[in-house]
Amino acid sequence: MLTHRFKTILGDIPADWQAKPIKALITEQFAGDWGDDDGETAVSVMRSTNFTNDGQINMGDVATRYFPQEKAEQFGLKKGDLLVERSGGGPDQPVGRIGFIDQEMPGATVSNFVQVLRPDPDKVDATFLGWALFELQRTGIIERVQQQSTQMRNLNWRDYQRLLLPWPEIEEQRRIAAALKLVDAAINTARAELDATREIKRSLLCGLLERGLPGQHSEIVETKQLTYPADWKLTKLKKCGVWSAGGTPDRETVSYYEGAIPWVKSGEVNYSTITETEEHLSDEGANQTTCGVLPIGTLLIAMYGAGVTRGRVALLGVEASTNQAVASFNGHEGVENEFIYYWFERNYQRVRAWAAGSNQDNLSGFLLKSLPIAMPDHDEQIEIVKPLKAADAAIRAVDQRIESLQRMKCSLLQNLLTGKIRIPEGIIHA
Repeated sequence: MLTHRFKTILGDIPADWQAKPIKALITEQFAGDWGDDDGETAVSVMRSTNFTNDGQINMGDVATRYFPQEKAEQFGLKKGDLLVERSGGGPDQPVGRIGFIDQEMPGATVSNFVQVLRPDPDKVDATFLGWALFELQRTGIIERVQQQSTQMRNLNWRDYQRLLLPWPEIEEQRRIAAALKLVDAAINTARAELDATREIKRSLLCGLLERGLPGQHSEIVETKQLTYPADWKLTKLKKCGVWSAGGTPDRETVSYYEGAIPWVKSGEVNYSTITETEEHLSDEGANQTTCGVLPIGTLLIAMYGAGVTRGRVALLGVEASTNQAVASFNGHEGVENEFIYYWFERNYQRVRAWAAGSNQDNLSGFLLKSLPIAMPDHDEQIEIVKPLKAADAAIRAVDQRIESLQRMKCSLLQNLLTGKIRIPEGIIHA
């Protein structure tokens, strides 16, 4: 049986707080039902795959299952219900994620891997309880009450219900929940801004790389492969610059991997400026690669890699070498590497289709270099790159703001839920 080292499973609490087991704070709980592939009545069924790691529920892929009408009529989720991922998780992710139901959902239910908790409104604020349960999973404390099979992790439900949680008086619970709600609102606002900024960049990529600078070109050529201003020069990628392949030095020669030269692998090529890598080479090790040490600003293309990896590009922010799964490019005079970088980003799907190699996980170097590309003059390349770089900078800034807000939320979760930070009455409206 689980024992507590502290007054609660989350840590010590103030003297004027109490500790309560989860089971004492709920009025009802029940497991879900997966239903059948077809039948009398269609029902929306939420699964653990609809859970996110931040407590929200992704409603974009809710399953439709079928039940007898009499049974379906008994379903329904209420505002304030908490969903607990009872089975699932993964090698690096404990089970026990939480989903908040913030509106009435008549006729909806959950799968048999999910448990519904209905908090007692006379004892606990539902959102406060949800964040306390969320913190159990986020911090990994939940691993103390889970069992792992070969396929998934399962909560020991009896022990889970007995976990002692912090229990301030209900008005303070509401103030804590309100504070966390404000942080979530700021995160969601920043995410909406990020989505909008990314959409602006997608529009810029499409417009600038297919129609050039606004007002500069009167005639546009449209083919099955490309759209471009008629006065741009149609050529092939291989004629635009110098291409090199990387390599992997002999792994048995340990000294090759005991240096300071970054060594880029295909998984690290992901629309960024690379300044650090997982592995490094010595001078002798770098000499064993085909490309040697590449200069700052070199364009890298992932030639091999499962899933979305192949076809992605990056720029070097340091001198580095690459392995054999990464091709490198440096433009001839009058060719900006950054323009080619954005061309690859715009044409990611086309590149993967045009230059498909002998298997689904690689690009053909011969086909890649033979791809047609329409090139503006050097001055226009520079002007096209400027707004795209500005868009990237804006995206990074919003990304960093989201990361800062998420770090603040994690700190608040730990400090508010254990009373290390107290919110006085009147400071925040619950």
